[in-house]
Amino acid sequence: MIAHVAAAGEERGRVVVWLPTAGRTSSPAIEAAMQLAHAFGSEVESLYVEDKQLFDLAQFPFARQLASGEGWRSIAAPDLEHELRFVGAALQRQVAEAAKRSAIPCRARTMRGDPLSALASACAEKGPWNVVAIAEPFAAADDRRLREVFAHVGDTTGVLVAGTAARGSSGPVVAAVEHFERLEPLLKAAERLARAAQSGVRLMLVGNRPSDLSELEGRARLLFAESGGPALEAVLAARGDVNAIAAAVRRHKAGLVLAQYGGLVVSGEDAPRSLAAALPCPLLVVR
Repeated sequence: MIAHVAAAGEERGRVVVWLPTAGRTSSPAIEAAMQLAHAFGSEVESLYVEDKQLFDLAQFPFARQLASGEGWRSIAAPDLEHELRFVGAALQRQVAEAAKRSAIPCRARTMRGDPLSALASACAEKGPWNVVAIAEPFAAADDRRLREVFAHVGDTTGVLVAGTAARGSSGPVVAAVEHFERLEPLLKAAERLARAAQSGVRLMLVGNRPSDLSELEGRARLLFAESGGPALEAVLAARGDVNAIAAAVRRHKAGLVLAQYGGLVVSGEDAPRSLAAALPCPLLVVR
């Protein structure tokens, strides 16, 4: 599937900024979400989900919460509802302010239920051209959440994340390519994102074995023999070594990395170290 978001007014998708129920947001992820919406002429919807499990827990008499300055206290459903509404409104204001600065149409939505199911339902309403931006710092242990979104939220073309090491989204867009047939669609998406951000494009070819990488590089250079093409680098990532990939991204001083889900760059399986968490910039993972 190509990296795409529906334009505003199409009613077939948008950038869904999936807010955390609690905790802090990721400014780089929100900023990158605005850049993505700008590049595709899309709109943004901030989604805050009041986790139903918290209300289920509040029904038990032994349930306690740690309140600032008060120590442990019982959980009352009305108090919990008030707190979640207060937190949700504050987070949605943060997204709305970012959208206003970028002149992006923005709306807010609050739902109650299982967070993943609520996200799937929201995306299904306007599909299939949605991109989900996970708006909290992405750690290595969060790879499971990425897998769940791709597995259970069908009406999406990609997921945008920013790791705990991300500091911003200014700089060239790096298209990470593992298969020749994905080169052109990924490169076109990267060029569109780069034009909107007034930045450049870098092509990063990634392979697991020297022979495969050499073949991929040869075909890519032949493709661009006459036109010149973007700056190109071949990266050997033996056994999915994210250190080699992250080092290449840092050399390019990238503002955004675009990669395919389910390969060496983003495996879709348990890995010793998450690339998303290691990158100094946001990562857009496409189907």
